Amino acid sequence: MEFITTNFENLIYIYEHIFWLKECLTLLQSALVFLLVLWILRRKQKIEFLLYLSACIGIACVYFGDNEYWSDNDILKFIAPASLYFFYNTNGEERNAILFAFLTPYFIISYEFYRGLEFAIASILSHSLAIFSIIIAKNTYYLSLFISVVVGLLFNYIGATTSPGTNDLFINPVLLTLATIWLEIYKKNPLYTNFLKIFWITLICFAYFGSWLFCVTQPFIASFFQPNHP
Repeated sequence: MEFITTNFENLIYIYEHIFWLKECLTLLQSALVFLLVLWILRRKQKIEFLLYLSACIGIACVYFGDNEYWSDNDILKFIAPASLYFFYNTNGEERNAILFAFLTPYFIISYEFYRGLEFAIASILSHSLAIFSIIIAKNTYYLSLFISVVVGLLFNYIGATTSPGTNDLFINPVLLTLATIWLEIYKKNPLYTNFLKIFWITLICFAYFGSWLFCVTQPFIASFFQPNHP
């Protein structure tokens, strides 16, 4: 029992104090999840396996996110590579079925809809605005990239300045992806898929490089805002 307790305390120390080691361990975990997804795609019951995997990721992200072991960028690392892979290596109805199976359970578990009426109204308004922007932006590459960058910045900023789970309420990449897929199915417009490819490439950049950038720039930002004393 003491051995387990000691190792758990060491794990907490790693996640709180040794940034580069934490990032490397999270990167390894992300790679293992991606390899597991590739293995699942070879199975006949791949939809069922993806549903179970998505639910497990959602539960783990809620627990470790709420306890501040994983940041918002860490959570993106577990879903972004596989999501982007689906867009480039699957097509049509099969791709949509796989994406819904991989993202929906995670979204249902991680989305804190029970926060209250004011959060629900704010969530509806913010996501409606984001979806309206996607409808306009899908026609051009640069607008799609701009909207994707804005979503990534807002997701990280809200996650860094509020309690865990709040950013998913106001700007949820998974919800935006599912809504965009529904728009593509309804309107039969492949431009929505082109937008989502750009969207997830951008989110991957935020996921894998955002934490490092924040770690490097945080001392400069802190010193810039720190008041000068005579």
